[in-house]
Amino acid sequence: MRGLQSRKLDAKRITWLASVSDLPDAPLFLIASEFFDALPIHQFVRTDSGWRERLIGLRDGALAFGLGETVPSADLERRTADTRQGDVVELRPSARTVIASVTSRLDRYGGAVLVIDYGSWRSLGDTLQAVKGHRNVDPLAEPGLADLSAHVDFEALADAAADVIHGPLTQQGVFLERLGITARANRLAGSLRGNALDEHIAAHRRLTHPQEMGGIFKVLGFTPRDAPRFPGLDR
Repeated sequence: MRGLQSRKLDAKRITWLASVSDLPDAPLFLIASEFFDALPIHQFVRTDSGWRERLIGLRDGALAFGLGETVPSADLERRTADTRQGDVVELRPSARTVIASVTSRLDRYGGAVLVIDYGSWRSLGDTLQAVKGHRNVDPLAEPGLADLSAHVDFEALADAAADVIHGPLTQQGVFLERLGITARANRLAGSLRGNALDEHIAAHRRLTHPQEMGGIFKVLGFTPRDAPRFPGLDR
């Protein structure tokens, strides 16, 4: 993928990092758009005996989901108040590690972090999905050949933040409207006709409507305590 990107883009202006720990000791301005949803998740199912992790094994020669032994976890125990038997909770430890690292840099060097992704304030339910060729497929059917993702638990990201200001969690449509997307779209629409205008209107709706990306996607910002919040997240 790095090779493909270097051929398509101006490689002289791009640096690839293997880890957030490789970031320079300097002010950080980070936009994480559909990044956290691609990080690995652990799924846990609440049963009458406690929380059991959903694992992958073999059944009749094919990959299949199953349940492991009861797992004690502080992150899971606090979810007993808002879940019932059969509910699934997803944990994403690597996301918490990334947020803790980058917000620690914000606290030391300044800057800002903007997270744009689909999800909700608190994880609930099985959200694992696989997409191949723009179609939803079985996550276990062709491992390694489909894009896997799961909804982001924004509460977990906020809890992992170091000594910085976070939030408020805002729908993408609201965020874009506050930044003036409709006024901009109206100006662009003035020079369009026919199919081009129809596509332009549909694109605006897709980005902002609460039943589409405007509601499914959320925006969360992190800034140092002495810095102003992001425009669009400052209400």
